[in-house]
Amino acid sequence: MEKDIVIELKNVSKFYEGPSGKMRVLDHVNMRIGKGEFVAIVGDSGSGKTTLLNLVGGMECVSDGTITVAGQVISGFDDRERTLYRRRHVGFIFQDYNLMNELTVYENIIMPFQLRKKEIDDKLIDEYLGMLRLQEKKNAFPMKLSGGEQQRAAVLRALLCEPDIILADEPTGNLDSTNTQVVVKLLRHFADRMDKTILFVTHNMELTKECDRVIRVKDGRIVDG
Repeated sequence: MEKDIVIELKNVSKFYEGPSGKMRVLDHVNMRIGKGEFVAIVGDSGSGKTTLLNLVGGMECVSDGTITVAGQVISGFDDRERTLYRRRHVGFIFQDYNLMNELTVYENIIMPFQLRKKEIDDKLIDEYLGMLRLQEKKNAFPMKLSGGEQQRAAVLRALLCEPDIILADEPTGNLDSTNTQVVVKLLRHFADRMDKTILFVTHNMELTKECDRVIRVKDGRIVDG
C-alpha cells in the first residue's frame, strides 16, 4: 500500500545571484516522499543535496516552484512562518553536531522541547541515553565528549521531540564505523517504530542499504529515485 505523501516538490528551482549572473543550484526538481520513509539522497559534492534539504527544512526559500510538507505549502511562508515550521515540524542533524557548548548534554536534548513548549519526558530521555551509552555523560558539556558521543547526543536532540520530518545532512561523516552504525540504526528505528519521515544525505553508498529508497542528485536535477 502506498504511503501517504508527506513531502512534495513541484518544479522547484533554486538559484543565487553571482558576479556573472544567476547560478542555478537546483533545476526543476520534482520529488515525493511518503510518511515513514527513510530516504537516502546521494550525489557528488555541489550537486545540490544540501540545498534540497535546506529548502525542505525551511532554511532557504525557493526561487521557483512549490514545496508542500504535511499539507502546508511552506514555499509560500514568510520568515516568521518558516521559523515556526522549523521549530514545530523539523528535526535537523548536521555533520558538525551543532550542540550548544554552554549547555550540558541533557540541556541540549531538552532544548527543542522547551522551544515547542512540549512536556519533557525524562524517563524516555534516560532510556535513550542509556541505549546510546550516554547516561554517564548526561550532565557533561559537549567539549568533554568524543565526536561519536556528540553526534549521538545531537541525534537524540533531533529525534526525541518527535518532529514530523528529520533532515540528516552527512550525520556520519565524522564518525568511525561503530558510531556510524549506531546512528543509522537509530534513524531506522525512528522510521520503522515511530513512522518518522527521514531524508538522509550521505556519500557512503554502503549506508544506503539501510534506507527504503535512494534518490540521486546530479547537477541540480534528480536523475534517479
